[in-house]
Amino acid sequence: MMTSPISIQTTPSLLMPGDMYRALPRVSNSDLTRLKEEHLGYWSTPSARFIPEKTKVFGRAFHQHLLEPETVGTVLSQFLPDMIDSSNQVDPNKLAPSQAKQLQALMQTIRQDAFCRRYLRLSERERIVLSTEPTTGIACKARLDMVYTSPKRRNALIIDLKTTSARTQAQFLESCYTYDYDRQAAFYVDNLRHADNGEWDTTRQFRFVFIGVMKQRPYRLFAVDATSIPGFLDYGRKKYRFWLRKWQEEQAQPELMVPAWSMSA
Repeated sequence: MMTSPISIQTTPSLLMPGDMYRALPRVSNSDLTRLKEEHLGYWSTPSARFIPEKTKVFGRAFHQHLLEPETVGTVLSQFLPDMIDSSNQVDPNKLAPSQAKQLQALMQTIRQDAFCRRYLRLSERERIVLSTEPTTGIACKARLDMVYTSPKRRNALIIDLKTTSARTQAQFLESCYTYDYDRQAAFYVDNLRHADNGEWDTTRQFRFVFIGVMKQRPYRLFAVDATSIPGFLDYGRKKYRFWLRKWQEEQAQPELMVPAWSMSA
């Protein structure tokens, strides 16, 4: 069975390196994705498992540059060692010119947008939230790109950044359903609602906004307010609770070997 929630206070990820977060014996949204893939088959639904490694690295680099610029040298040295100079800094001369130009364009697009610029300044970035899902008692974890809580804690806004190949708002919205972003949004919102340290217990309103930035010219931005779409979070909540119960059932069967990823991020 799942171990009881460990007594670690909700903390900014700057105080908890990625490997420590992944080692927490809690279930993440990524775990549910892997569980779904194993049950339905890797080829039955779009899967990050088959995204080219260069694409994955670029997405990680984008998030690191934007959300955790102070860790860029350290993190990129793990992914792209040839990009790092002797002082452990990113060497722009070792970036492929097309990659460097693309990354700079995406960063500029985000930072020139008034909404993004405001919440990049006001939000906690890469915030870790530990919670206990009330219907199953399972200890969960989430790492949020950006979360803003109003001064009196009455409102909370979660922002999740996505690079996308979509070229229209409609295509980006469609991708939110294709890639289970409804499940992610519900999982993250409920992690705040049920945070183990009670930080958002008095919060009245939770909003979740996806920001998509085109990976190709003209590098447009798309925004989807997940909480404003009728049924979006409700359907996502049904999804994640279904897979949590499936995960719980597997833990209760001692004859089955616990998947190695069950303790990963």
